[in-house]
Amino acid sequence: MRLFLFLIAWLRCLQLLDLEKRVKFEFELYRAISKSKDVPKSKKLILNSNDRMHFHQKAKIIQELKRITFNQVRNPLNSLEKLPLFDSTRACSVTLTVFTPTKRRSDPDNLQPTLKAIMDGFTESGLWSDDNHEVVKFTKYQYGGLSGTKAYRLEVDIEEV
Repeated sequence: MRLFLFLIAWLRCLQLLDLEKRVKFEFELYRAISKSKDVPKSKKLILNSNDRMHFHQKAKIIQELKRITFNQVRNPLNSLEKLPLFDSTRACSVTLTVFTPTKRRSDPDNLQPTLKAIMDGFTESGLWSDDNHEVVKFTKYQYGGLSGTKAYRLEVDIEEV
């Protein structure tokens, strides 16, 4: 069942590039507050800073994002043998590139709650020792264009600094 939910969330590792320097993950998700009947609730995991939802509902979404991220990092196909990749002696930067489903104006840094949950999932999976300022030196948010689907595509690039 967990594997099924994992696949439903459309989270997959796009590729691992030069493990010593850079790791890249791709997430394909929908807005948590979407009223669309076509999209199951289990796929609606994007949190926006402007969303106003009950804290229990938000906590469940955060927990699911962490779990999916954890499973993705620990996936045997990733060939991430040596964890943590980053710690206070090997710091990193995180870049979130947001690909939106429509041409509407967007504010990529409003997805900070989503990125925070993903970063917490990276911490729980052991990708880095902690997500404090000594390990993650900075986070950057940028717009990447259209996703080409009805979902948002989030690319998380983690690079050694």
